[in-house]
Amino acid sequence: MASFFNTELSQQQFLDQYWQKKPLLIRQAFTDFVSPISPEELAGLACEEEIESRLIEEQGQDGKSWQVTCGPLSDDDFARLPETHWTMLVQDVDKHLPELQSLLEPFRFIPDWRRDDLMISYAPEFGTVGPHTDGYDVFLLQAMGERRWKIGEQPIREAKLVDGLGLQILAEFTPDQTWDLQPGDMLYLPPHFAHHGVALNDCMTFSFGFRAPTQVEMLDAVVNNLLEQQLGKAEYSDPDLLINKQSSEVDAQSVARLKQMLHQAIDDAEPILARVLGKIVTETKPSLAALATEAAIELEGIDEVTTLFEQGEILQRNPYFRFAWSVDATSGQLYMAGEVYEVDLQGVKYLSVLTEQAILTSSDWQEVLNNQSSALLLCQLIAEGGWFWSED
Repeated sequence: MASFFNTELSQQQFLDQYWQKKPLLIRQAFTDFVSPISPEELAGLACEEEIESRLIEEQGQDGKSWQVTCGPLSDDDFARLPETHWTMLVQDVDKHLPELQSLLEPFRFIPDWRRDDLMISYAPEFGTVGPHTDGYDVFLLQAMGERRWKIGEQPIREAKLVDGLGLQILAEFTPDQTWDLQPGDMLYLPPHFAHHGVALNDCMTFSFGFRAPTQVEMLDAVVNNLLEQQLGKAEYSDPDLLINKQSSEVDAQSVARLKQMLHQAIDDAEPILARVLGKIVTETKPSLAALATEAAIELEGIDEVTTLFEQGEILQRNPYFRFAWSVDATSGQLYMAGEVYEVDLQGVKYLSVLTEQAILTSSDWQEVLNNQSSALLLCQLIAEGGWFWSED
């Protein structure tokens, strides 16, 4: 069985014992790690219009006075900063700098569609974003310098926050553990576990976040798909109705019937639930939508793709798009950017190729050509920017 970083655990043992259950500190998860990006390069990304970034400054020592500046940041923003007590964060660095995607490989035993992004932060001494919880799983890799993490050992579902801030900072936090992380050390935190990281010197932290939709988001998606498929049309019914002494009361029996009705609607939706999940987990972040569609082109079809491959071109998967796939009794489904695309059952074997490989070569194309529905689908994905051409 594949081992889980520099531990005695297998990947499955990590999932069984820690994933969404309890924190884990991994010393030298990435041995002799050297950050592939410098603080100056990160600051350059934070200054770009299309890239989501923030500057968080702690003002005073009461933990209640903060200033948040949303990017794009400017030279003036950096020039006015004090020497300590601030943090710069840049989202989706794995997409903006595809060469960093190799850092994601060790995490691929977790479904790709669960992964959100690689966020990178830089902070001088005492830089912090305050004690907080996250609603997602995160691996915190120390990339440069040292950071002291204080964490709680129990999840906090109803967190009391400092009033009047645009940040989700806990009003009260009593840590159970304190760890100092060196470059290469990594901390795993399940959702809702309180944590507070403070830079001990100039440091960078790589945050590998894994998101999951909420119940409300999933219910909304189910309802929308029921409407699209013209399902869920059963009406509220009460054949067991009893005489009601109060004619305007919505009684407990009425609520029970409604609950049963909603359960039945979910049961009726079971054939489309994979589609619902596939669409919602591949939706493109609004902040990345413009960058994602830049690669869209006009494409004449299979012959043009063959010609471009013969000319030495290769295809690269667009990192700004999310991909997933599923299979049912009649076809295979590929999901990209919240949309669903069909292939026939013979094309199912190519779905992993079209969604998981980073590049496609001429030999890959020759394989895909064995199934017309898959070849036509790849043409469509190229036209929509999901794959783009580059020189070999």
